[in-house]
Amino acid sequence: MRTIEKLAQRFVKASKQGTRIPLATLEADGVLPDNFEKAMAVQRAFVEASEKTIAGWKLAIRPDGEAVGAPILDCFRVENNNIASFPEAGTEGIEVEICFTLSSDIPARGTVPFTRGDLMRHIGKVHLGVELLRYRLAEKNQVPFPLFLADRLANHGFVVGPEIDTGVLEVFAGNETDLPQLTVTEGSVQLFDATVKHPNGDPLAPLVAFANAAFNKGDMLKAGNVITTGSLCGVIPSTLAQEIHITLKSVGAFTLSGPKP
Repeated sequence: MRTIEKLAQRFVKASKQGTRIPLATLEADGVLPDNFEKAMAVQRAFVEASEKTIAGWKLAIRPDGEAVGAPILDCFRVENNNIASFPEAGTEGIEVEICFTLSSDIPARGTVPFTRGDLMRHIGKVHLGVELLRYRLAEKNQVPFPLFLADRLANHGFVVGPEIDTGVLEVFAGNETDLPQLTVTEGSVQLFDATVKHPNGDPLAPLVAFANAAFNKGDMLKAGNVITTGSLCGVIPSTLAQEIHITLKSVGAFTLSGPKP
């Protein structure tokens, strides 16, 4: 079995059993990916082995300016009462994010780079959302970055919250001040209460960077995919033991619960 498939199988096993893989074990077995292309090949092998469908993409821009992405497999949505449930066990943290759905496929990058305006034409609805995190690595994200990327950037799943005004994209893109206040409570405990901003300023920036990257060959960013591009609040530790209430002031709000006991 090739190195890529071996590592993917390790992640499949860890996901099913709720275990973590020590870095030293992977080093000893010689299965560490040494570049982004191999890391994303591990992601693809994981998807195939888990027999799940890609529902969307978690996109990010690294400090060196390179864009990376990880597939989202377990994706759920709020009901009409703005209450959502994430039924998978194992959540370790959450990130509140702005996400959007693609109304059409984004083609492979061409000789002329995609602009922000080009990609806006592929965006349908904009939503408030929550990414669920879970680490399959014992050292979490304190490992060589290609290995963390192979672990799908610790993505455990995603919850698409209520639809919000598309103008919120411009609010975050065009301002350093007058940004909205985010409040997150779990039961009676307040987990977060502060003004927020997107890590790249513009929530579309990672999509622009990813669409213009060499690995965008037109077979990844598909109509119906949910795209999320960065936390507004960093990682908030939570196991979803109690209901989570999320309010982005003047933008949207919803309630999230974990699996039933």
